[in-house]
Parts: sequence; structure tokens; C-alpha cells
Amino acid sequence: MKTKLRPGWVLALLCTVLFFYGFYLGGVQLVISEVSREYGQNAAGMGGLVAAQHVAAVVLPVVLGALADRIGKKPVLCIFAAVFAVGCFLAGLSKSLGVYVIGAVCVGAGYSVCESVSSAVLSELDAEKGARYINLSQALLSLGAVISPFLVQWLQKSRHASWRLPFLICAAAYTLLALLLLLTVFPKRQIVTQKKAKARTNFFASRAFRLLFFSILLYVGLENGISYFAESLFSVRLSAGDLAAAAISAYWVGMTVSRMLFSAVLRDPKKTLIGCFLASAAFLLALAVSKHPTVSLVCCFAAGFSYGPIWSTLVAQATGLFPEAGAGAAGVMSAGCGIGGIVYPVLMGAACDGMGLGGAFGLLAATAAAGAVLCARLQTNKRKTGASAPGMQ
Repeated sequence: MKTKLRPGWVLALLCTVLFFYGFYLGGVQLVISEVSREYGQNAAGMGGLVAAQHVAAVVLPVVLGALADRIGKKPVLCIFAAVFAVGCFLAGLSKSLGVYVIGAVCVGAGYSVCESVSSAVLSELDAEKGARYINLSQALLSLGAVISPFLVQWLQKSRHASWRLPFLICAAAYTLLALLLLLTVFPKRQIVTQKKAKARTNFFASRAFRLLFFSILLYVGLENGISYFAESLFSVRLSAGDLAAAAISAYWVGMTVSRMLFSAVLRDPKKTLIGCFLASAAFLLALAVSKHPTVSLVCCFAAGFSYGPIWSTLVAQATGLFPEAGAGAAGVMSAGCGIGGIVYPVLMGAACDGMGLGGAFGLLAATAAAGAVLCARLQTNKRKTGASAPGMQ
């Protein structure tokens, strides 16, 4: 008997996929300094370890997004959920820097493809609610990142667990998720004409898409900058290492609340993007100059809240421009994420070594302001079909 599509189950399963990606992010952000110390790396080297997981994200989501549009999204998701699991096992069981880096690259390949293709599937579940579904999945990602630092820190103190724990938990979770994805019915693949299929190669012909692409590149730089260097900010600059886990979780709590809010309440996309980038610039600047741990903790929450809807809004707008090639568009946007994820941790590490943590967070504030400028240039984008970019009225 043929199994029917169950949209609610697909939504729940993909939200779980994103939840454990968030769990990975929050846990690794807490232990990355331990990893770098074990393998003899300074701040710049730590930035390199973070960047390693984004190397595959520059190319693979583009290639696999286009492939998913052709052969279906289910097989691509199953394979790369398994790749994520393998990468976590390699990094978590590594005894040398080389094996850790290979694992990190596999993790980056897995999560970048899973996140972009999952977003494309969610946009197909309901054309009107696609952006809200993506926001909801990102809210669950954020929730995973909230829980992870506290859980890992508690296990490290009470059970003397090592930095390897978040890797091994996510390896087990993604092994199970790959099997569940294999057994799940996905929305039918959209059949497109040769003329429409040509759109897959024309993403950058759209001015709106170019602006969205560079905006998400900057945004992921912001995400990686604050989340991976918050532990150093509190431990080194503020001499409040006991608040490091709280700072990372506060950042993700702010993002979770914001994404939940924006998954239920619709806002004008352009105004939302400009406002959120500007607000994040202000809070990042406050982090750059603050020397008070409590103020900095509040700023971490506020920065996370201002980040909340940016990623989902940018991706939803990009896939909306090319509904016949949603996975391809999401894949190209994920490549922008990969570029930002490679460049900014290295820049932040170099800035920390050269200007101190205050100067590095000042760099992030300038980046957020640049994102606001790019989004301010978004306008109605008329395509050849006469359709306009959704929400960019």
C-alpha cells in the first residue's frame, strides 16, 4: 500500500533535523576553545577550525540543490544526514588535528546541504506558509543551541565529560534521522519545462538575488563572529568564564524567541531586514565597548533577538524568486553562508590577535551596518514573467 504524504510529520521531522544541527552549534561553540587548545592552536587557529566546517558549504549546496530539484530532495537529505553523522563521529573520536579537520569538513557538507534542502522542502509544503515554516525550523535550531551549552557544561562538571560529547550526541541523532528521512514521503517533485529549468543557471541575473546573496554572506559572518567568540569574550576580556555558557545560551534564547515570534507574525520583509541588521549593529557595538559582564550578557540576548528572522527571511525571499528551482536557489544562498562562515572566523581570529576582542566585535558591528545598507537597496524585482519578488513590494 502506498504511503501518503503527511505534511505535519514532514514539518516535525525537518524541525528535528534542524534542532540537532542547533544542538551541534551550541555545544561546539562552547568547547571550540578546548578543541583548539588540545591541538595547539591560537585565536587565529581557532578561527581556522571553525572555518574548516564551512569549506564544503561553498560548493556542495549549489551542486546538490540543483540535483535535488532534478532527482528529488529525499535522497539528497538522507545521504547528507548520514554524512553529517560520519563527520561528527570522526571529529568526536579524533586523536589528531588532521582527522578533526576531515570530520569538520564532513559536518559542514552535511549540515549545509540538509539546511538548504530542508528549507526548500518546507517552502513546498505550503506556498503561503513556507516562510513561517522556515522560521519555525530555525526557531527549533536555535532552541537546540540554547539547550546544548548548558547540558554539555553540566555533563562536563558532573560526569567529567570531554569536549567530544556534543559531537557524539549529534552523530547518534543524525544516524537515526537519516533512517527516518528514508522512510518518510516527501512532496512530489515539481516537473518543469526546459525554459523554466534554465532559471537554475540565472540566479545572479536577478539584482534582488544578488543583494540577498551578499546579505546572507555578511549575516553568517555575524552569526559565527558572536557565537564562536563569545566564550573568549567572557573568559578573557571580561574575566567571567563562568558566564560563557550563559552568554552563548542567552544569544540563542534571544534568537529562539525572535524566530518563534516571526513564525507567527508576518512583517514586511524589507523593513524587517533593515531594522534587524541595524539593531544588531547597535548591540554588537555595545559588546565591543562593554566591560561589564551583566551588560554584555544582556547584549548577547539582544543581538540574538535581532538576528532572529534575518536568515529565514533572506532564504524565503530568494527561493520565492525562483519557485521552479527552490532547492537550487537555497543551495546558492547556502554557498553564501559557507563563504561568510569561512572568511569571518579567520578575520575575527586575526582581529582578536591584532586589535583585541573589542576591535573584533567592532568589526562585526560594521558588518551588520553593511548588511542594512544592502537590504535598503532591495526593491520590487520584475522578472521576465512579470512576477515580482515576494514581499519586496
